[in-house]
Amino acid sequence: MQFNTNSTTYFRKSSDNPWIPHFPNPADFRFNYYHLMKNAPKGIGKLEKKVAIVGAGSAAMSAARELMRCGCDVTIYEASDRIGGRLYTQSNPNGEDQTGIELGAMRMPFFAEGVESKDAKEAQNSLLGYYLFDEKLKNAANIAVFPNPGNAKGGTGIYVNKGFGPQVHRPFKKPQLISWPKDKYANNEYIEHLTKKVDKFIKFFTKHISKIYIEDNHKWEKLWSNIVEHYDPMTFDDLVMAPSHYHKDDQWYDCSSGDLGGMGMNEEEASVLYTIGTGDGSWGAFYSIGSLWWIRCTMFGFGGQGLQTVTGFSNPEDLPFYKKKVKDSNKVKLISPRYEGMQGFVEYLYYVPSICHNGKKKSLYENASLYVNTSVSQIKKLKNGKIRIKHTKGKEEFDHVMITSTQWATQMSIDIKNFPFNELPLQKITAEHTQHNISSCKFFFPLKTKYWEKKDCKIPQILVTDSFIQDAYAFSWDKNKDDTGVILASYTWEDDSLKLLPFNQKELSELILKELKAITLETTGQDITQYIDSEKPVMIQWINEPSYIGCSKLYRQRNEDQNMLDLTYNQNYSWMSGLYFAGENYSVEGGWTEPALRSSIDAVIQMIHHNNGKFTVKDFSYNYTYPKWPVN
Repeated sequence: MQFNTNSTTYFRKSSDNPWIPHFPNPADFRFNYYHLMKNAPKGIGKLEKKVAIVGAGSAAMSAARELMRCGCDVTIYEASDRIGGRLYTQSNPNGEDQTGIELGAMRMPFFAEGVESKDAKEAQNSLLGYYLFDEKLKNAANIAVFPNPGNAKGGTGIYVNKGFGPQVHRPFKKPQLISWPKDKYANNEYIEHLTKKVDKFIKFFTKHISKIYIEDNHKWEKLWSNIVEHYDPMTFDDLVMAPSHYHKDDQWYDCSSGDLGGMGMNEEEASVLYTIGTGDGSWGAFYSIGSLWWIRCTMFGFGGQGLQTVTGFSNPEDLPFYKKKVKDSNKVKLISPRYEGMQGFVEYLYYVPSICHNGKKKSLYENASLYVNTSVSQIKKLKNGKIRIKHTKGKEEFDHVMITSTQWATQMSIDIKNFPFNELPLQKITAEHTQHNISSCKFFFPLKTKYWEKKDCKIPQILVTDSFIQDAYAFSWDKNKDDTGVILASYTWEDDSLKLLPFNQKELSELILKELKAITLETTGQDITQYIDSEKPVMIQWINEPSYIGCSKLYRQRNEDQNMLDLTYNQNYSWMSGLYFAGENYSVEGGWTEPALRSSIDAVIQMIHHNNGKFTVKDFSYNYTYPKWPVN
């Protein structure tokens, strides 16, 4: 998920305090997790507890790995037949030598200064960056700039209102694709006008907060509290139409009240932005979402054109169990690790050994228990303080349980029982049951050739439309000279994806191909479907996946209290309940992997602290180094 503009990121170094991260970085919890892991070559601490983890995605595996390194006995329960969660890379139907198909996350922020892959690798500003680039240098991840609208080498075409342009009262004479060249504004005055309004707001906002963010004092916490108070009642739509506060003479603005204005659009401009965004696809699906979600993501390093895609790990054949037969703890066959795509990251966490507190190298695969096809149906607090898990194959008792499954899947599948309200407040239960998860549909085809590289081809690499297919992305990992790539022929969110629910894969394939053919033929005179391997579609509707029941967590306006319950639970309640929550669904930047990883490491830190374990990180002190959430 992303919002993509041409704005400049204000990348600032932090103060002399190494625990304060660079800007941009997440807004709510200023802590340098990269520095933490870099200073913990043998793990975060020492702790011997029996811990169950529900789910086997990136948050689950990163938490399990760190708990194992601490000395814990870890058991992982996964309802599906695979590890990875919403990092879900499928092999190309045309073979493993072709670009993989990312059914889940595919665009990663590394909070880097520039947009090239080398900038991401050198940023040293994220947990994901630490694991992918710095922990095992010989097998560092291979990444590439994702071809988003506006930065694709093969160009971007914008198709709105049946091709007649963004202004219905001033239509084009005939249908056309509006050209958006790489690293420039779209070739349309009205879209350029809208994009510049968005850019001005982002630049104004980040300019006035970036210096305060990195100061070694409490000014940022006060400012962010005021920003949250001001924008929490607003939807994203409200933010678009709120008056702008930037000044033509670029003079300084007092932002201490938390009011940094909005984008200053009128109703007509907002309606066009709803349909086409600023060239990166419709923003309409997110208009009813709280403005704070958009601010948290866009202003603090999650958006922009520098997002990267992970194509795999260097020298994967040297990594453990590469393409070999592997089984879970019940002897159920697992997918052989290939360390490719985003799912390769979770495979790395699970199969590759890391150094533990006792100096020994251990992997989760060989030292933790994993049960796939195993649904947890009950989590029950016992009188002796232990927690009993009831699952598909029986039941077992643990000291602690960490839940990483999505909130809706947890609500619909797991009976959490015998936890008094001082341990699991009613507000926390309500937050879980009423939180908003969005739907998303992805529809892929393999390609016969990389058409955007053909000299005689007029069809752009990326299509942005307001039709039912929404956006189409063609790209290639360039695994070899014969890698022809794939096309994400339809990428939809929210209502746009729900429109597609009644159709099966065959029906939807026919509809998508027909629409793509019509769009490209009438605007370029060329048929994109001649380059598509139409007999081998791959589709996922995340709302139909019973282990997830949605794609990612978003939230409405006036939702800050519920968000804070999710964010602060591990600190304020887990010491009593023994329950911990981690993953993207318990963050405030829904749809991203980085906050999922940070919440998992936070859960580990809190667990060590609550059990009087020993921290072994150089120069780290829980009481003096680690920030604290306000106690409710």
